[in-house]
Amino acid sequence: MSQQAAVIAKEPVQGSLTEVATIPIYEPSSKQIQIQTVAFAANPTDWKHIVYKQGVSGDLAGSDSAGVVTKVGSEVEGFQVGDVVSTFSHGNFCKDRGNFAEYIIADPSTTIKHANLKKEALPVGSAPAGPIDTFEGAASVTLGLSTVALSIAGNLNVKSEDKGKYILIWGGATATGTLAIQVAKLGFGLKVVTVASKRHHEFLKSIGADLVYDYNDSDVSEQIAKGTNGDIKYVFDTVSEKASFQAAYDAFKTAHGPVRVDNLLFLQEKDLEIDESVKKNFEIVNPTLAYCANGDEVTLFGGKFSSDKETLARYNKFWNETLPRILPQIKHTSLRVLKAGLESTNEAFELLQSNSVSGEKVVFRLK
Repeated sequence: MSQQAAVIAKEPVQGSLTEVATIPIYEPSSKQIQIQTVAFAANPTDWKHIVYKQGVSGDLAGSDSAGVVTKVGSEVEGFQVGDVVSTFSHGNFCKDRGNFAEYIIADPSTTIKHANLKKEALPVGSAPAGPIDTFEGAASVTLGLSTVALSIAGNLNVKSEDKGKYILIWGGATATGTLAIQVAKLGFGLKVVTVASKRHHEFLKSIGADLVYDYNDSDVSEQIAKGTNGDIKYVFDTVSEKASFQAAYDAFKTAHGPVRVDNLLFLQEKDLEIDESVKKNFEIVNPTLAYCANGDEVTLFGGKFSSDKETLARYNKFWNETLPRILPQIKHTSLRVLKAGLESTNEAFELLQSNSVSGEKVVFRLK
């Protein structure tokens, strides 16, 4: 079996969670594709999997990348050799699936075709938010878009008749939040209310947010309730901490009709301080875990998670029909570009683990 350079998890040491090693080039199954990578993006889930030992040493690292299709499984439709793509997979979890390698295996249901991406590398440093026209930009969006699609189309099950209703997206300036704003607006015609620090407000309005509030304001929930006039129909908490979940609840608890609520870290009604003076009018849906978007049952932190067939059908319909239509209008968030080379992985993970990045996605090229 041919060999390649890849990033694998090792026993975690502060600032050094991974190492570059030689591993086999794995072959795709009949339902998978193989991609030669060009650029990578780091996500908080990457370092968390290693530090919290959700995998083991030697697992292939990384969840987000972009590149060119080199092989296509016999049962795969819609992809061919030479396609320019970005993809996400459950990295840092097993030996043969992960994205930080010269050649990777990908599932079509978490892979995006791009019309054209610039061959030139972005310079090291900061790159502004903008259209998805570089390999670095493409690498930065796929896990986020899969998460947003599984939430808004799948678990929240946004209805066409709710066009013009409000969705509250808590954490609008997060990498997931910026994509959620655009998908909610472009893909579903929802009005978007979100929260972020003041320095992000103008950007969030430019990508589709109708109302933006400062989460630092002590009365932010009251401001949201008043500004939306009780018309919140959906809630997506991308921060998913008890404080953000509570603040979101306080904003929608007096909404007129039933509210469907999603989060990313399995928060439930027991995590809320319920206002008994108002009628309960919400449902917390099955929390979104993008690793389930390809139909896998996933075991994490001692629990087993999956998406049902109806949820996956809605996700795939959006992924295959709606996303290609709106993709040219979607902008990636600002990028923090590191020097090329798989060796930049430790720096990328350390930036995220130390909370040294705000409103940026950390990316780097293979070479």
